[in-house]
Amino acid sequence: MADRFLLDSSAFITLTDREPGVERVRELLKAAKRGEIELFSTFVSLTELQYIKTYDNGAAWANRMMNAVRKFPVHWVHSDVTLCAAAADLKATYTISFADSFVAAAAVRLDAVLVHKDPQFAPLAHLAQEMLPPKTAATPRT
Repeated sequence: MADRFLLDSSAFITLTDREPGVERVRELLKAAKRGEIELFSTFVSLTELQYIKTYDNGAAWANRMMNAVRKFPVHWVHSDVTLCAAAADLKATYTISFADSFVAAAAVRLDAVLVHKDPQFAPLAHLAQEMLPPKTAATPRT
């Protein structure tokens, strides 16, 4: 089993919206809390999660949810010159979004398995990835 994982914003949304794959995200969080793995995410995912949840549920709800997320056993990767350069190289080489280029660059830097639902990461075959099940149109909320 890998010992380092990096959660994309789609993994957090899987958790908050109880989408297919929620149990896997919970399993990773529990393993990180027990110290069995290291769990990472990026400033990009933190930003995406907050603006998506603000749009979906309003600022007050999003702020409460973000306070809870910041307490997760996750190491947050922030931008620096080296990460910017690596993200720029990925963006120039692959058809991925600006945000995804930072997420992928962080996963490469950390030698972490990228956990996500985003088919846009498919061209990055050299990157260790775990794709969560896609969201279904009628995912029940529990």
